[in-house]
Formats: sequence, structure tokens, C-alpha cells
Amino acid sequence: MTNFRSRRYQKISVSLKSAMVVVAFVVSLCGMFLITKGNVYADDIDKLILKLQHNDLKVRILAIEELGRIRDDESVRALMSVIENQGEDWKIQIRVVKLLAEIKNPRAVDLLIKVLDDPFFTYDCPALKWNAALALGNFKNYSKVVDVLIDALTDKTLYVREAAMQSLGNIGDRKAVPYLISALSDKSFAIRMSAIKALGKTGDESAIPFVKRVLDNDADPHIRDEAVKALRKLNEN
Repeated sequence: MTNFRSRRYQKISVSLKSAMVVVAFVVSLCGMFLITKGNVYADDIDKLILKLQHNDLKVRILAIEELGRIRDDESVRALMSVIENQGEDWKIQIRVVKLLAEIKNPRAVDLLIKVLDDPFFTYDCPALKWNAALALGNFKNYSKVVDVLIDALTDKTLYVREAAMQSLGNIGDRKAVPYLISALSDKSFAIRMSAIKALGKTGDESAIPFVKRVLDNDADPHIRDEAVKALRKLNEN
């Protein structure tokens, strides 16, 4: 009986050792796979970054879209370099701004602020500023974002002001409420409409009497309809 047990334990011991060898081999293979995959991945990003310098516009666009799908820090830095390149086509830069808005990496915040706020950086391009204002609406809990969007409410371009209001509404910071209230009396239909929508999103009850005044006094039925919706949202809070 003792010999039988001894042989049995020896077999179990051999089996365990064999299993451990197999496990070690599998782990080793997995490690080699991950290292190889990492190198291929890094090589792919490097190739895409090189394509950003290509003379063919279509090649650059494809590289940008691919970097936008990867979405890691390195690809975000590469996308940001496209905006920093002041010789790049503004239409490509706008696409990058939109991608940065979708990715929502905090690294992009300061650059998007610069696009909106620094006229020398983007040659005061209204289309770039408009898209930057919209993009910043995806970055909440940044006081500097709210501040630059409030400053953009006085921009000379109407649709930049509209975009700033839309983003302030999306962010919902109550610091913006007094500035949105003052826009309710703007002569532009688009600005008044944007201000009412933004105020409804903020949920700040202090805006209620001002929106009621719009409901009672604004001559445009569409504005009044939007005031009703905004009041409903404000009263829910």
C-alpha cells in the first residue's frame, strides 16, 4: 500500500511539474505576443505620423482618421500637431478639432482654447473658432473653458457666439448664467434662441423670471415656444 501511494504521489508530482512547465510556456508566449503587438502598434503610429507630412491631402486625411480611431495619448499628440502646424489646410484642422472633441482627452483643452481665443494662432479663422467653441463644450469641470467661452460671447462673428452659448449650456456652469441672461435681449434671433436653450440646460432657477419675460414680451413665436421649453426644464430643477 505504501509503495502504491508513493508511486501515485510521484505521478501527481510529475503531472504538476508538467502542468507548470506548460503554464510557463504559455505565459512566455503571451508575453512575446504582447511585446510584438506593442512594437507593431508603435510602428503603425509612427507610420501614421509620417503620413501627416505627406504632400497628398487624401493621405493626410486618412492618417488623421486612423489616429482618431486609436485615441491614445500619442495619437492625440499627433493630432494636436496638425492644428499647431499653421501651414496645414484649415479644412483638415477643423476635422482634427472635431476628433479631439469626440476623444475628450484633457491634453487637448489648452490647444482648443488657443484656437478659439488667439487670433494670431489661427489667423482669426471664423470656421476654426466656431468648431473650437463647439468642441470645448465636451470638456466639463474646467473653469478656464467656461471663462474663454464667456469671452467668446462678444466675438465679432455671430455663429462663434452661438457656438459659445451652446457649449456653455452643455457644460451647465452657473457662472455663465448672467451673461446668457443679458443675451436674451439681443437683436439677433439666433442669439436669443441660443441663449434661451442654454439657460434651460443650466438648470439655474435664477433665470426663470428673465425667461418668463421673454415668453411675455418677445414678438417671435419660435422664441416664445423655446421659452416654454426652457421654463419647463428650469422648473424641473
